Amino acid sequence: MSTETPTPQHISLRFKKHKITVLLFVSPHDTFTTVKSNLLDAIISTGVPHINGDSLPANPEDVILGVLIDNNDPSQGWVDLEIPGPEDDGGKKTKKANVLNATPSGAGLKDGMVLAFKFRPKDAVDSTDVDNNEWDVVMPAYDDEDNQVRGGGEEGEEEDDEVPASRFLKG
Repeated sequence: MSTETPTPQHISLRFKKHKITVLLFVSPHDTFTTVKSNLLDAIISTGVPHINGDSLPANPEDVILGVLIDNNDPSQGWVDLEIPGPEDDGGKKTKKANVLNATPSGAGLKDGMVLAFKFRPKDAVDSTDVDNNEWDVVMPAYDDEDNQVRGGGEEGEEEDDEVPASRFLKG
C-alpha cells in the first residue's frame, strides 16, 4: 500500500461495494492500475476475506471501477469506467475505451467523487465476460418513518457482512 502522505494536490475518492466504502487519497496523475492496487491493498489490510460473498482478487487488474451515470441521482445506476486496453501489433486498441486518459484527472474525476468497484469473476476471460450493468452498491437512504439513515437493504435482510469496528482500530 502506498505510504505517500497526501498533499493538497491529492483528491479523495470514495470507492463503494455493497455496504462498504473505502476512502482513498490519490494523486490525480496516478494510473488507474496504481489506484486499483492501493484500493485492493487497503481492503486486504483490514483483514476482510470477502465482500458480500465475493472473494478478493489477487491481481489489481481484476478490480473493475464504475462511475455514476448521473452524479445527482444515484438511483440511475453506474457505468463501467473502462480503462484503455493494450494495443495489438496493428496499432488498434483491443477494446473500446470510455476514458481517453488512464488517470483520475484524465477521466474527469473530482475530489470527493464516488466510484463503485467490483471484482472480475475468476472464470471470466476478458471484459466481455463481466456483466457491466450489475453493480452491488447499497447507497444510504433517509427513512422518514424512523428518522434514521439506513443502508437501503430490504426489510428482514441479514447483516452477515458486518465488520466489527475494532478490526479497523490499530494500537
